[in-house]
Amino acid sequence: MNIKNSAILLLMPLLLSVANAQQFAFHEEDEVLEGWYHSFDMATWLAKGGDRAVIEEVLQNIENSSGAKRHPELVDTQIEFAPGNWAYEWVQAGDAAMAEADQLNGEDRLQKLRAALTYYSSGSWPHLGRVDDRRAHAKSVEAYLAAGAMLSVPVQHVELSVGSNSVRAYFHLPAGEGPFPVVINSFGSDVTKEDSFDLFVRELEPRGIGMLAVDMPGIGEANHLSMQDGSDVVIEAGTVFLRQNAQVDADNLFVVGGSFGGNAAARAFYRLDVAGVVSMCGPLHSPFLAPPEVLDALPLLTIDGVKSRFGLLDQPTAMLSEVVTGTSLVEQGFMNASREVDTPLYVITTNRDPVAPLDDLQLLLQSASDNDVIVLDIEGHCPPRQAREPMLARWVEDHIR
Repeated sequence: MNIKNSAILLLMPLLLSVANAQQFAFHEEDEVLEGWYHSFDMATWLAKGGDRAVIEEVLQNIENSSGAKRHPELVDTQIEFAPGNWAYEWVQAGDAAMAEADQLNGEDRLQKLRAALTYYSSGSWPHLGRVDDRRAHAKSVEAYLAAGAMLSVPVQHVELSVGSNSVRAYFHLPAGEGPFPVVINSFGSDVTKEDSFDLFVRELEPRGIGMLAVDMPGIGEANHLSMQDGSDVVIEAGTVFLRQNAQVDADNLFVVGGSFGGNAAARAFYRLDVAGVVSMCGPLHSPFLAPPEVLDALPLLTIDGVKSRFGLLDQPTAMLSEVVTGTSLVEQGFMNASREVDTPLYVITTNRDPVAPLDDLQLLLQSASDNDVIVLDIEGHCPPRQAREPMLARWVEDHIR
């Protein structure tokens, strides 16, 4: 394996197969309860600012829902936007936190806004573009902007040009004299840019690094785009925007992506002229070759999210199989051993990630003349954000030109 620095030695490559299809997922939440459409990640909810008592009440209200369900066997799929509906209950929690924030100042207000942001973004997940999703997501944007307005340099809600379309992004700068290095950050197929707040505040701003938070095509404020246009097209638009800004050090633009965003980051590694790329737990090749019967064995939320990104929600899985193959970086002609790229590359993953098998990672690393790798000895898709975000921020800081 072409690894310059590795924190954990890899003992065995992991291949995707029908046998492990039940483990294969594009999303990061990984506690799946029988009878539920959504999965739980209490640790992440709490780390993002949520209150355990509020979260538990929300989940209890959803479990007690009595309305007609989109999927009768799944308790959290109530159709009507009313008590018991997934988005409704999270929105109520977010509205209550926003009302409390309006009575507070300083750090106390900021923490309540973070809680509201957590609740709203949870209510919109997995961002399928339905009315309930959109209502919760619109409120998460309001909460993000309210929290971002409290920073030493208020966040800017900017427009990026993607072909004939425009998408919105969050542009953060640290205090002080620029120009500043900037990270372009993107998450996965069911996590929007509203989850980027803590990465900037906790890790990048203290290091004097700016951030442009963007959505993947087909989700959030880029929901009118399709992944079929290229997973990194919004990231590419971000580089154009940043190079036109006098406060940005154009020689120090970095691309960071996690989960499906790791695919976009890896694609940007081959295509874009940047100072460095961080690709975390990204599906790169073999998962996209899975036949319909394997995809249909995934959790319903997962397959719905992926279909939505390709504009195929509620369509047969066979239609997804026909187009998702083109997302493989091997099929696109990028990831091969004969192609060498000098852009510094940092990979963070686990040694048993069914979405990012290590054989695929080896193909990526063979292209990278300058690579660093962290492989955490844990199972499941993606290292926890609380672990990977400090690592990526330190790596970016060390690679500023």
